[in-house]
Amino acid sequence: MRLEVHGKFFHLDGKPHFLRTVTYGPFPPDSPHKPSCDFPRIREAGFDSIRVYSLPGQELLDQAAQHDLLVIPTHSWAQGFDFIAKPLLLQEAKTSLENWLKIYGKHPALGALLVGNEIPSDLARWMGALQVSKALDELISSAKQTVPELPIGYANFPSTEFLEPSRADFTAFNIYLEDLHALRSYLFRLHHIAGDRPVYLTEFGMDTQHHPEEEQATLLPQGLRLAREAGLAGATIYAWSDHWFNRGEVITDWSFGLFRRDGTAKPVVNKLRQLALNLPTSQTPPRFSVIICTRNGAARIRSCLAACRKIIYPNFEIIVVNDGSTDGTAEILDREEGIRVYHLEASGLSVARNFGARMSTGEILAYTDDDCRPDVQWLSWLADAYAKTRHCAIGGPNLSPTPDSFALALTTAAPGAPTHVMLTDTLAEHLPGCHLSVRKTAFDDIGGFDPIFHTAGDDVDFCWRLRDAGYTLGFCGASFVWHHRRATIKQYLRQQMGYGHAEALLFKKHPHRFGENGIRWEGCVYQGGALAMRAGDFIYAGPTGEADYQSLSQNFVQPIRELHPKFSTTFSRLALQVLSSMQRSLRLWSRTKHGGLGKGDQDLPASELPMTSRCQFTLRSSVGKTRYHLYRQLLKHGWKASPQHEWDLCFQNIHLKAASEQTGTVNNHTFVALSSSDIPAALLTLACEAGFEIHVL
Repeated sequence: MRLEVHGKFFHLDGKPHFLRTVTYGPFPPDSPHKPSCDFPRIREAGFDSIRVYSLPGQELLDQAAQHDLLVIPTHSWAQGFDFIAKPLLLQEAKTSLENWLKIYGKHPALGALLVGNEIPSDLARWMGALQVSKALDELISSAKQTVPELPIGYANFPSTEFLEPSRADFTAFNIYLEDLHALRSYLFRLHHIAGDRPVYLTEFGMDTQHHPEEEQATLLPQGLRLAREAGLAGATIYAWSDHWFNRGEVITDWSFGLFRRDGTAKPVVNKLRQLALNLPTSQTPPRFSVIICTRNGAARIRSCLAACRKIIYPNFEIIVVNDGSTDGTAEILDREEGIRVYHLEASGLSVARNFGARMSTGEILAYTDDDCRPDVQWLSWLADAYAKTRHCAIGGPNLSPTPDSFALALTTAAPGAPTHVMLTDTLAEHLPGCHLSVRKTAFDDIGGFDPIFHTAGDDVDFCWRLRDAGYTLGFCGASFVWHHRRATIKQYLRQQMGYGHAEALLFKKHPHRFGENGIRWEGCVYQGGALAMRAGDFIYAGPTGEADYQSLSQNFVQPIRELHPKFSTTFSRLALQVLSSMQRSLRLWSRTKHGGLGKGDQDLPASELPMTSRCQFTLRSSVGKTRYHLYRQLLKHGWKASPQHEWDLCFQNIHLKAASEQTGTVNNHTFVALSSSDIPAALLTLACEAGFEIHVL
């Protein structure tokens, strides 16, 4: 029984599986909790997996396997220290993780691995988000060398959205939102933070010392249901028991557990036991017409149709429009059963798509391409999204399969692939034609696709005209198709020149939507990569750097997919740079040749780089004082929030930022940086009054 990552979901034993997880421990040394007693109760409560905050031993793993539970361990290491300044800490983390995986990496109960948990936002900014992300990627790469097939992620949280490691297999987030509307909105956002990856909620809970147990019994089941409906791959309840042990102490000032300290169950346990989390379905599922247009797709169409036949949905038809193929596609299609096939003279993509719509019997048209393979739940998620919104068109991500050649690895990671453009987390400006569904009424209202577009650009024009007609476009992160990229460099560059030609046609029809560098998108262009810090980006950390939700300022473009690790070498990275440059030049040449505007895609202007500190010192506390306590003291004595994003506080012309190490004890170091070359004596006095000792000047 192995957990696998498959597109936007986990698969277990080859089938889509939503993980229902509960955190287990750490417990005090004298705790009565034992896996042999607890694991049957965990299964009875409806969970199929446990998350633990350490690398477990043989007994726990064996007990989990015996009770059909998957274990999601979290590597506990010195992540609360400045491990960039002390690289030995990172090396020790790699070594200990590798040693553990060599012993337990093949254990049947091991489901997935988290290489860390919630690196504090102040410390991440202090060390540098780029450096921290690279360190997490090093940990992941090291683990994958030992157990390549094990799904690996990092347990992030909203204060450090920008720390998504690029080499993770899934995006994991700890979230505590008691407002269900806010929770639902943030879950939709996570799909865009994750890019092409699944999203796994790794902590979600409610403290019953500050809320009634009945409120917990209502919130947690609803939160799990929202996670399922938002298309997440799994969700984790925090925690199994009120027994908790942290920083060497028994924790008594909160009670997040499903079971009380005396071992009795809270009301939520029975609610969770009864909770069904099936794939969302409608009592009156709308009829879909899946429309595939192909020209010379003999090498691709069989796998596309095979995937369409596996779709799990009660009411749909498959229509294939052969647009004048000369390579034997017609003969292949005529032998296929269970589909409706139409053969046309070569007329262009828009004409073929319009013909498919005319022949359809569905109330919703679902377009995909002959080089795509829809997921088995593709239509189910789209149907659910239509049932819950008033959008006239809905799409979702198109994911690249794992490349099996050097050339395909380059074209998969190169820019220019069809992608969605988002105005908000749920409202789209553009949906690519390889994954575009639309209500038939709206399609007819605007007259379908414009026949002037023969190979590309038709979907952009179509989406713009829908919006101009007053319709809205939605996005469903759980509905996806696999989309093969061009298999050779030559095919890829020819495609990009075709896109340039299409942009010239778009310019002539919609000149107001173009600038000198091409299309002026209103929204954010998503390119498949997970949210990540890049040179020139900056983190909005809120006043005094203490915002709970710290966003990354990017120039309306998400990161592109990285080279697959199997093909990532110095030579391939250089080749990708060359190919990307050729793509930009050829697309510009084609666009201008056919009458379009543009200087080409320019490098986006870098944001202001962080100001280099001119002075640093370290404070020490033996009673748990942190940066928070220092800031409260300074704010009481005339310091204010700094208007410059790279600093937290200012006083007159001096700017300051600080970060505190988290040691797991009450002994902490707080690092302080100043924009001035001298340390004001008054600042040191205030720090001492706040309970700190001056450690290093």
